[in-house]
Amino acid sequence: MNSELETLSISRDELNEITGLEVSSIFMGGTIRPSVFRSQRRLISLLVTEVLAIGVLFTMGLGLALVLVRQRENFEQLGSLLLVVAGCLGVGAIAWHSYQWHRCKILGTLAHLLDEVDRHNDIIQALRVMDQLEAAQSRSPGLPQRPEIIQALQATRQSLLSALVTEKILRHHRSLVNRRQELFTAIETNLAILQTLQVNHQASEYQHFLQEALEIGLAVQQEITHRKTTH
Repeated sequence: MNSELETLSISRDELNEITGLEVSSIFMGGTIRPSVFRSQRRLISLLVTEVLAIGVLFTMGLGLALVLVRQRENFEQLGSLLLVVAGCLGVGAIAWHSYQWHRCKILGTLAHLLDEVDRHNDIIQALRVMDQLEAAQSRSPGLPQRPEIIQALQATRQSLLSALVTEKILRHHRSLVNRRQELFTAIETNLAILQTLQVNHQASEYQHFLQEALEIGLAVQQEITHRKTTH
């Protein structure tokens, strides 16, 4: 039973390969997943990570600043130096979070699909726990509709994988997708030009036909006139 459920789950390695990004419960390609802010455990983990990163950067920045100012004699403005380093880190943090917000907008569809993958895996984990409990209690399986559930999970897995592949293709060709209206307008313009050229060509052919008919008519009239004069 566990092996059957194992094949239904979508692993991190599969997600990394399909999406082309490093995916975790908190990040997707270095971008914070919006679902983090809906989970207290993930949010705390993110905050701890950011605090540690800021602490490391502050220590490194302060050490570098102290090395640079050591060459200046009688430097005693340590408080100002701390403010400068802290200000630089603050500006960097604002820029980083602005970049995260922009990336979240771009990866919104992927974030939604990853949330659906998490729900899919949670269902499989719940079934796995139920199997373990039933095995521990030496009872027969308590899910009479288990085949239908497995079939539904298989269909869900295939749908999610297909959606992830589609999202990756559209993401890699985002510039083309964003220009679709411009492309449609260009196609309509080109079609209109072709239709105009076709109409002009038809008019030119019709004019040429009329010219030939007029020349033939004049030739016939001249021939008739010539015959009358000879007789």
